[in-house]
Amino acid sequence: MKKVFFLLILVSIPFFSLSAHPHVHVNSYAHFYFNKTGLQGMYIQWIFDPLYSSQILYECDIDSNDEFSPEETAEVKDYYFTNLDQFQYYLGLKINKSKIKVPVPENFSAQVDKDDEVVIFTFYLPLQESFEPGGTNIMVDFVDPTNYTAFICAQRSLSLKGNTEKVDDVIINRLGSISFNEA
Repeated sequence: MKKVFFLLILVSIPFFSLSAHPHVHVNSYAHFYFNKTGLQGMYIQWIFDPLYSSQILYECDIDSNDEFSPEETAEVKDYYFTNLDQFQYYLGLKINKSKIKVPVPENFSAQVDKDDEVVIFTFYLPLQESFEPGGTNIMVDFVDPTNYTAFICAQRSLSLKGNTEKVDDVIINRLGSISFNEA
């Protein structure tokens, strides 16, 4: 009997490991900026779910006013953002199917949407990726390889600024990716 019980436990271990699920849910947005030579950079915005937002607020909103002072924002960045460099800030970037190294983000900010009671991170990625106009495919994936964070690409349309003439083949996958051709 003990052998059967032990065998059942041993057989069920792979099943339980497959049932991993995200603990944090993030609505993500990407806003692309172009100059005359190509993709200049992009702003990324993450809106965290209310439960995880409450944890960030509890840990970093020292004066409990539902706002982040500059000092509190620095603490949010140090505790919740800077270490994401080991995961490429949960971003996969490709231009014409060639992987682009995710640069160190600039202009990090953390705000609180008091109506929805959620925390919002915003940051800029200076890319400076040059390419010839026409036919350039740009792809951004929001993904956590550990499956701890689930990203939903919440934007409904492409957000472009700058010198891009037109785009086509726009695909916004709600499960965390944006792809388009700069024509």
